[in-house]
Amino acid sequence: MKFKFLYLFLIFFNFSFSQEIKTAFVSKTPLKADQFIGADELENIYFIKNNVLFKKGETEIFNYSNINLGVLTSVNIQNPFKIVLFYRDFNSVILLDNKLNELTNKIDFTTETLFNNVQFISASSENNLWLFADDSKLHLYDYKNHTEQIQTQALVFYEKSFVATSIKSTYKNIWVFDKNGAIQFNEYGSFIKYTKLESYDFINLFKSGFIYLNNNSLSYLADNKVFPITIDFKLPIKDIFINNGSVYTFDGKFIYHYNFL
Repeated sequence: MKFKFLYLFLIFFNFSFSQEIKTAFVSKTPLKADQFIGADELENIYFIKNNVLFKKGETEIFNYSNINLGVLTSVNIQNPFKIVLFYRDFNSVILLDNKLNELTNKIDFTTETLFNNVQFISASSENNLWLFADDSKLHLYDYKNHTEQIQTQALVFYEKSFVATSIKSTYKNIWVFDKNGAIQFNEYGSFIKYTKLESYDFINLFKSGFIYLNNNSLSYLADNKVFPITIDFKLPIKDIFINNGSVYTFDGKFIYHYNFL
């Protein structure tokens, strides 16, 4: 009887975890933007138009621009009270508050650090930022005290022929991606693991794995298992953002908001 129960449990376990992940349509919102960045917990929308960052809520809209720093390369809204703007051409970062006021002056990595060519930036805890520089290493940098806290080995030490294309972080871990996989480190810069990935057009962190876009189809990868995500969206996806239980896609004219079921 015990063996029969175990057998039935394993069948149910495998069946339940082999199913697709379903979503429900929430809303469709028009947006005139060059790039959709994402949405925060209060569903404020962040986007870039003519190199100006906008934050749009139900009743208020804020904007920020800095023409002296060239093209705005990336925006990190992981903490909406400490938004990280990266200007790669000027090797600089500026942090903004929740009303897009400057929290810091320009942080110029050329003068404040030895990193002349920072490639990617991601948020970290307290007064720290994760930097990936042209030395192919991750650096944890304290921007208030102007000190480096952590430095990893060059990434080819962990995975041969690794060429970084982006970095993404939580407050506990950071991942460096290339076109074939991801290298994960913890908050202390210790190597955790390498995960092989199939070809993708976009990838984001979700729970214990990744949600990625491939040929306009979304999938969730966790524990070496791939779960298809059902989403009623047929048009090409220009930008996409995952926030806890929601998916936002942008086709260049409209934002489509879905919730995971």
